[in-house]
Amino acid sequence: MINLPSEYHLPLIWFGIFLLGWIVQLYYLFIYFLKGTKPPQQLSENKPGVSVIICARNEERNLMEHIPVIMEQDYPHFELVVVNDSSWDDTEAILKAMQVRYKNIHVVNLDEEKQNMQGKKFALTLGIKAAKYDYVLLTDADCQPLSNQWIASMMSHINENKQIVLGVSLFHKSKGWLNRIIRFDGLMTATQYIGFAQNGKPYMGVGRNLAYHRDLFFKVGGFKSHYSLASGDDDLFINQVATAKNTAVAILQHEQTISAPKDSWQSWYTQKRRHFTTAPNYKPQHKRMLALWPFSLLLMWFGFAGSIVFHKLLLIVGGLLLVRYISQVAILHKISKRMSQSRDIAWLAPVLEIHLTVLNIGLYFSNLLRKPQKWS
Repeated sequence: MINLPSEYHLPLIWFGIFLLGWIVQLYYLFIYFLKGTKPPQQLSENKPGVSVIICARNEERNLMEHIPVIMEQDYPHFELVVVNDSSWDDTEAILKAMQVRYKNIHVVNLDEEKQNMQGKKFALTLGIKAAKYDYVLLTDADCQPLSNQWIASMMSHINENKQIVLGVSLFHKSKGWLNRIIRFDGLMTATQYIGFAQNGKPYMGVGRNLAYHRDLFFKVGGFKSHYSLASGDDDLFINQVATAKNTAVAILQHEQTISAPKDSWQSWYTQKRRHFTTAPNYKPQHKRMLALWPFSLLLMWFGFAGSIVFHKLLLIVGGLLLVRYISQVAILHKISKRMSQSRDIAWLAPVLEIHLTVLNIGLYFSNLLRKPQKWS
């Protein structure tokens, strides 16, 4: 047994805390996140009919801009179902004009007094019920496909085993630190759920780019298990029905959609608070899986702080920390080559991660004190 001087006892405890967090971080980076760079599996040549569904409330400008892009998709059998969710702008008039121009647009108008579910879940339920085809492809009014091959590419992942396709939807690049935070957050979220799904552990998808068979929706009674929550029409539903066998991922740029991010800290903060309400309702194994990443990050930071205080082993800790951040930047840079509007974000990851983690801690405690507003 090695007898170390007493001056090393506390530094070794802090080093142990750091090392535990560091090992978990490297495990996630190389086992889960790096898997997001895996080339797509063999694609199907089948072209099943698909209903693209958009739920829109007061989205007249976005509908005018994005519906033509969707209607010009290079795909033989599809329709666009737009649920006009109690809009009071010119959405209804615009949709009527679009129906004259495009024959395969179906509009469902929803009155405010008929709303009996939280958020957009009632509207989406009506859209799925109104869909002509068995497969539905979900997006939002403020989202734009990056290619006229979007539908074809998303549906090429469908086969007799794969009934769910998790797509990627990121945000436009603009000036400002908020935009970088939002794009980094989107990149990390996509990296996590794509990487976990590639490892046979799908736990969520984003409703801005998500496809599945309608039977999955009706078999679980739609959103009835979480209808009281403002969010969850995408991630909680996928958490409920997705398995390693029935889920595929779509990560190439022509399979992606992109949307305008929030332009103020307050609006982004409100949106994030609403999204935070769904995670406690994930399956227990998924909650543990997701909690371990930020927890190990905090362990690593605390261990590093302790090493600074006691000075001992600081060179070793600093070197290991550098290895972790070089690995993170390299992996995110590789992933970002497949994802639009995010290549510059990888280099800023060390700084953005600290800022976003602090914000997320604040969001968590904010939700404990006051419930977020419903979707509108």
